[in-house]
Amino acid sequence: MRIKNRVTKCGDERGSVLLLGVGFVIVCLLAIAVVTDVSAAFLQRRSLMSLADAAAIAGAQAIDQGAYYANGASVGTRLNPGLVRSAAAAHLARTNAASSIPGLHIEQISSDGVHVLVALSAPLRLPFFGPVHQEFAHVEASARLDYRPSP
Repeated sequence: MRIKNRVTKCGDERGSVLLLGVGFVIVCLLAIAVVTDVSAAFLQRRSLMSLADAAAIAGAQAIDQGAYYANGASVGTRLNPGLVRSAAAAHLARTNAASSIPGLHIEQISSDGVHVLVALSAPLRLPFFGPVHQEFAHVEASARLDYRPSP
């Protein structure tokens, strides 16, 4: 008799499974949102990396043609820094990179005659938590190309 009274004093547990089920659904939806946002950030960074790589390759094609025609592809052949910057920027303009990635900013395009460095950034666009978080995080990507002519 005492056990029966104690069980009835604890209260009715009906509806607690429903609350647990709703909690699990909310946790699952939040996990899906987080995974989706992380995937979107990863894909946007990969897109910027691809764009920076392509711009660095386009810039590396701007060799000093006078030295190239005089000596061939030798150690004396160097990249022209002015032509590297203009070729990389022209490639970004030609591919309409700014329209495919809103807010694209060219951080740096530089060359020292042997290396080409292209650094790009863009605001991060998140599908789920983007409207909630008003401050933009920035995604950055850079590409470095080393020009090594044949000896």
